[in-house]
Amino acid sequence: MTKKVFDPKESVYTPDESSAYAIDAIRNIRANKRRSVNLDIAYIRDYFSPVLPGQVTSIIAQTSHYKSSFMHFWERKIAHQLVEEGREDEAIIHVSVEECVEEQSFLFLANETGEEAGNLARGEVQDWDLLLAASVKIGSIPIYRIGESLARSENMPNLYLSNMVKAIDKLVSGDVTGKPITPAALFFDYLQAFPFDPDVKRANLTDQRRLQVREDIYRLRRAASHFKCPVVVGVQAKQELNKTKYGSLDIPGVYDGEESSSIGQRCDRIITLYMPANNIPVGEYITFAKQEIEVAENMLFVKIAKQRGGLPSGQTWLCRIDFAKNEIAPDMAIHKKDFV
Repeated sequence: MTKKVFDPKESVYTPDESSAYAIDAIRNIRANKRRSVNLDIAYIRDYFSPVLPGQVTSIIAQTSHYKSSFMHFWERKIAHQLVEEGREDEAIIHVSVEECVEEQSFLFLANETGEEAGNLARGEVQDWDLLLAASVKIGSIPIYRIGESLARSENMPNLYLSNMVKAIDKLVSGDVTGKPITPAALFFDYLQAFPFDPDVKRANLTDQRRLQVREDIYRLRRAASHFKCPVVVGVQAKQELNKTKYGSLDIPGVYDGEESSSIGQRCDRIITLYMPANNIPVGEYITFAKQEIEVAENMLFVKIAKQRGGLPSGQTWLCRIDFAKNEIAPDMAIHKKDFV
């Protein structure tokens, strides 16, 4: 991903080259179909096409609307997919400037043991033997993490995007573990929280953040091509969203990513999330799918806001969250009538 001198000839393609490259691309897609990743949620998996190597998916949500946890859920599902498909040489790489490594692992431990992740964060454990056994199992789950840890607090890295890519390169090449790693997917949490990158410090402070977000989304696309795998990036939504067809429900749209419209333009897929309990009192009623539904803390709307390549978009599902296990599933009482 190093910069090089621009050669105009390299940006021009003859009709013969365009046709030949298209055929080559189709061959590569067919050959690499096993390297695609699914979003394994009932009903949604049939609508949301598997994400292919080189494609970028953004997860857009406002603060505290389950963005990071949704990414952890998806990673765990992909890890199971890798095991089921016998993809032993592949792994997921999660980069976070939002949560330390310990916080991320609490969710996985909770899923395996039935402990509450919040209790684990407070040091409250019901069954230590079960927890230790789960930690051994989690140690075999193919998810590598790049970020910060309380165990290495004396060496907190400055993880702007350029350094993230360098760390991924080291991991993929085998310099870290002693053996090369093939990335099945790269997860970044989250875009607007990336520290200022020295390569982007070219503008005044007013424009610097906006320009960096724009530049970073372009570079994430290059990372997806460079590492030949899907990229998933968490994106903070604006405080004031564009209007949605669901009226009072603040479900973000394609262009609701904070700081830059390039997020909506450059991403191949966009998933948006909304938890009604964050701005509508629990117990009140909302209207969705022509039904009156009581607001609950575990309600999560999942919208497929964008899919490139002639694929459908716009469908929205009301899901329920099992917070203890970080599981997400459609509300069958709402959706089974529409999908049976």
